[in-house]
This record gives sequence, structure tokens and C-alpha cells, in this order.
Amino acid sequence: MRTHQDHIGFGRRMATLTCFTAMSFSAGAAGTAPANLAPDLDAAKTALAAFAQCDASFFTLLGQKPQLFGSGVEVAMNGTTAAPAVADPRSEKGQRQSFARPIDVAGLRLVAWRNEVSYDATMGAFLWWGFDVEGTPDTAATALNSLLQPAQRVVKNGAEWARAETRRIGDPMDTWRRGGQSGSVTQKGTVERVLLIEADKAPGRTKVSCALQGSVTPPLLERVRPDLPASLQQ
Repeated sequence: MRTHQDHIGFGRRMATLTCFTAMSFSAGAAGTAPANLAPDLDAAKTALAAFAQCDASFFTLLGQKPQLFGSGVEVAMNGTTAAPAVADPRSEKGQRQSFARPIDVAGLRLVAWRNEVSYDATMGAFLWWGFDVEGTPDTAATALNSLLQPAQRVVKNGAEWARAETRRIGDPMDTWRRGGQSGSVTQKGTVERVLLIEADKAPGRTKVSCALQGSVTPPLLERVRPDLPASLQQ
């Protein structure tokens, strides 16, 4: 399991993504919300708990309630699912949406959304999605863990908090085993999924993210990230 910081150098060396076709990722944005629509805090709290599963749950819920985060978050629809919109998840400059105003949910102050997609013929796929929040990793982990069942909570590993899972090609689609190899490239034929909380390079900020990396097959990608357009599910 590579952390996000491990992956940044890899991503910057990639001039193009050979397996993904070019597209405007924000083209499917939902209709503009009313100018002063406030977040639905109960729904947003449920959405955060769903997000922490690092599966389709968050995107399905947001598809049902695309305005649950209020008018400060632009949402892109894809069929019955949705995600906060970004310009282009394959481009470093297009992977982030800063919210028009911070959103306070269950002890977390959400300020932005990130969505990154890349692919390498040797190392496989790398997908990264999640929120930028104010505060430290410790405070963010405490707040997020309060929404989760004990088996789903992140645990501290040095300066970071994580919940890592793995599966191999051929396993039943929803089979995941706890554990991963921190700081290493995912072995061929294996997929790692991780919920990770780590300090951002911006002072006073923390990244609360999910990652999917390794030998990600199209059926698995569609299962975990149904919000992605077909052109990014190849």
C-alpha cells in the first residue's frame, strides 16, 4: 500500500494515461443548487459514514440526494450515482474542488474534495478520492471513528491513521481481507483498498481519503466507483 505522498511522485512522471480516454469530468454536473441551500446535516453525517466504507455506498447516496452538502458543493451525476465534481481526475490541476464554504459535519470541517485517477502498465491502477478537512489527523480520526463500527475504524500507524484491506483477482467480488503492506507497491494480481487519514502539506489541513490500487479489474472498478463515467472504467 502506497500512501498518497508516495504516489504523488509516480503521478507527476506520467505524461499521459494510456488506458483512459480524454473527457471533461465536470460535464455531468447536476443542476445548480439554490444559492443559499444549507447542508442537510443528518444526511451529510450518513454520507460520511458511507464514504468511510470506501465502496459505492457514498456515491449511491449522493445520487439519491445530490444537494445533501448544500449549495457550496458542485455535484456531478452519472446515472443514479453522483460525486462532488472535479475538472479532470487525471490532471493534477483538475483533481480538486474547493467548497464555496466549509461544511461542519460530525466534528469534521470539510473544505474540499479530491478525485484522482491514474494507471501504469506495471503498477496498475491508482484511484484516490476523499475530503480535505481542517485540523490534525488525530482529531479527524477521532471524529470519523465515532461514526463507524469498531471493525471499520481506522487505527494509528505513526503519524497516520488507516484501515487497509486486500483481495486477489478471482476472489468473490465483495471479499476483502484486513491488512496491507505499507509503503510498498501492490503485488500483481492483488488489489488494496485503504481508508487513510494523513496530514496535508497545507498547514492545519488533513486528508481523509479512500484509495484503490493494484490489479483493479473493470468489474471491480464499476462495483466500487460507479460514479465514474464509462470512459474511466476501462
